[in-house]
Amino acid sequence: LWTRMPTWVRECVDCSSSKSHGKQPCAPMQTLVPSRPFERVALEILGPLPETPNKNKYILVISDYFSKWTEAFPLPNQEAQSIAKVLTEEWVCRFGAPRSIHSDQGRNFESTLFKELCSLLSIHKSRTSPYHPQSDGLVERFNRTLLSLLALFVEDNQLNWDKLLPYVMLAYRSSVHASTSFTPYRVLFGREIVLPVDIMLNIDKHETFSSADEYVSRLQETLSSVVDAVKRHQTRASGRQKDSYDFRANFQYYSEGELVWVHNKARKRGVCAKLQRRFKGPFRVPERLTEVLYRLVPVEGGSESVVHFNRLKPYTCSLAASSKSCTVTKLC
Repeated sequence: LWTRMPTWVRECVDCSSSKSHGKQPCAPMQTLVPSRPFERVALEILGPLPETPNKNKYILVISDYFSKWTEAFPLPNQEAQSIAKVLTEEWVCRFGAPRSIHSDQGRNFESTLFKELCSLLSIHKSRTSPYHPQSDGLVERFNRTLLSLLALFVEDNQLNWDKLLPYVMLAYRSSVHASTSFTPYRVLFGREIVLPVDIMLNIDKHETFSSADEYVSRLQETLSSVVDAVKRHQTRASGRQKDSYDFRANFQYYSEGELVWVHNKARKRGVCAKLQRRFKGPFRVPERLTEVLYRLVPVEGGSESVVHFNRLKPYTCSLAASSKSCTVTKLC
């Protein structure tokens, strides 16, 4: 429909910055399957939540991409110092330093302190593109699960959620994950966790070993088979998710030097979002960083940014017309 419109309509700056036409842009899903536990972990801050008697308002979520093992730590604030302290003392000191960390573009994760911590531990730090949380889907999906579990057991005043966290995480880590077909506990330790209900029902899940050497040898065999199975299951699950997502893909490549609009999702205080123009620009594409990420520079000058393909739209107006007011808005 947009391509059939007259040229003077398609080149209207005011209309292009306010309307979207046809099928929305949707890049194919980019998948990444790690090869071992704690190779790549994701960080996310959940909150603010009601302040508890222990002064906690936030939850730091750390999740492993391979095993799906997830930790949730209550925090009184979301400052970089608090996050770095918990990450070092509660994760690195227990599981070791990961190869890479993925997070959003929160100022706490982008702070100098956090960058120095990653540099000190030789951790590669990656981040989501602005207004595109789908690239951190592991913890985003877990946050929804965590909130639904807390809502089932929290008191009416909602002030005991931090005390429930260990029990909720026990339930999560002892449940079979759809992507791996194993519980996170089994992927890490090669056996299932002993739950309180197992003790109550006198259910013995574990073998006995004559020596530590026998245990280590048997554990090595078990973990080797579990890791291989997890890789197969995750590859299969990732393929199914990609096929389902790519079915609605609407993708094209932008060339270097091409002009584009950027979907404006920023909200200003005192400005009604429903009356705000949907696109801003024009921006010039100096470089395509990956299959779906582009580095953009404003034509009128300004700092460059990295934007996901799903937020872009071709700029069909002339640069000369961009400085003029629209005289045909009503006709468009």
